Amino acid sequence: MYRLALIAFALAPFAVAQDGAKAVASADAPQAVAATKGTVRATIDRPGTYVPAEVDEIRIDFKEYKGEVKITHVLPHGSFVNEGDTLARFDAEAIDNQLDKAKRALENAEMDLRHAEEDARMKAEQASEQLADAQRAADRAAKKLKGYREHEMKFNDEQERLNVQWQQDRLEDQNDELVQLEKMYAEDELVDATEEIVLKRSRRNYARSVQSNDLSERRRMYNKEWYEAWQEEDYQNAARDRAVALQRLQKKLDMEKEKTDRQLEQKRKDVQEQRDTFGRLQRDKEAFNVRSPRRGILLHGAGADAPWTGRHEVRGTVRNGTVFLTVADPKKFKVTTNIEEKDILRVKAGVAAEVVATATEEMKSVGRLQVEYLPSKGGVFQAEIQLGDGEVRVRPGFTCKVSVIVEEERDAVVVPKTALTKKGGATVVRCGKTEAGPFEERTVTVGVVGEKHAAIRDGVAEGEFVVVGK
Repeated sequence: MYRLALIAFALAPFAVAQDGAKAVASADAPQAVAATKGTVRATIDRPGTYVPAEVDEIRIDFKEYKGEVKITHVLPHGSFVNEGDTLARFDAEAIDNQLDKAKRALENAEMDLRHAEEDARMKAEQASEQLADAQRAADRAAKKLKGYREHEMKFNDEQERLNVQWQQDRLEDQNDELVQLEKMYAEDELVDATEEIVLKRSRRNYARSVQSNDLSERRRMYNKEWYEAWQEEDYQNAARDRAVALQRLQKKLDMEKEKTDRQLEQKRKDVQEQRDTFGRLQRDKEAFNVRSPRRGILLHGAGADAPWTGRHEVRGTVRNGTVFLTVADPKKFKVTTNIEEKDILRVKAGVAAEVVATATEEMKSVGRLQVEYLPSKGGVFQAEIQLGDGEVRVRPGFTCKVSVIVEEERDAVVVPKTALTKKGGATVVRCGKTEAGPFEERTVTVGVVGEKHAAIRDGVAEGEFVVVGK
């Protein structure tokens, strides 16, 4: 109901004043028309173009393919198509070559990753073995140090004590033997050459044993003070060196593992990148066969590019990133127009606009005007009027006249604009009670002035006649 009321409102005449007053019989008599009640509108008239209101634009948007996009097949501009119909095809030789290269690159990357993973596995096994060997060596050195301190040093001390005791016992034995020999030979009071030899040898052996015992004691003290300390230090150094070697090996293996892990991560990324590249190329290849996303009329170019002077042809090329084709609903339209800068401040948001097709004035419709906030090149403001479904039977690209209603005065006294004249800064009309006069000059207050009529707010009553100019 609202739409019908809006259409009826827009299609109402700009003034219901009647211009059918009869001329007086005399050729010199003034022509007068009656003032009537009606509506006067002030409009801004602009040329417009019908464009589809509901479209699916097909954009050439290849994500990976780099190369010429050459057309091998395309349906004519204005063709009616169904969803899924092939609208166009492109030469696929170049993208097939890129797909082949991308496939080989992916296979090589996957092979490199497999080899790197196997190499990493073997390095991990080798590192585990090295670490185990170093751990065993460190444990063995620590045990040697502990064994030396807790057992071997005691064993050495005990052995030295026994050696000292043995030497002392031996000296005592030799001394006892010498004393006994001397005593025996003295009692015998017989000294011959053999006895002297025996006593001499015993005394010499005893003296040497005393010297040997002294040397052993001094060596024992030396070993106690120096050799055993050095040996303990050697064990300490060995244990420390093995522990440090274990730490260094662990650090080295950790760094090597980190490096290997990063290399593996990079190779996995390389594989994923190659897969993504190959996948994008495959999707790009699918787009080389352009299918209709809906049922409608095929347009070459963007939906708002009326009158679509460009045409795509076989062997022609298309730039990536541009709208190539548009499939539009043939029953839903809007009108594009523009408002000049000199008029923009008179236009309110959502104001009503009447649209009349150039093809025939019977194609009339009404809608609400939407204007862009900022001007485009040339100082004009792009605008559009949304129309209801099926209100007009036009074709995409049809032209029309757009009348933007900027002022309106309803239920006003309406007279032709030609009845108004300026005099001394005031607006006056010649007015009378009958069509034949007499006429008097009256000052009037003028309201909204339309294309042919004006609203009189004061000075003329409905039914009175005003003289109109020629």
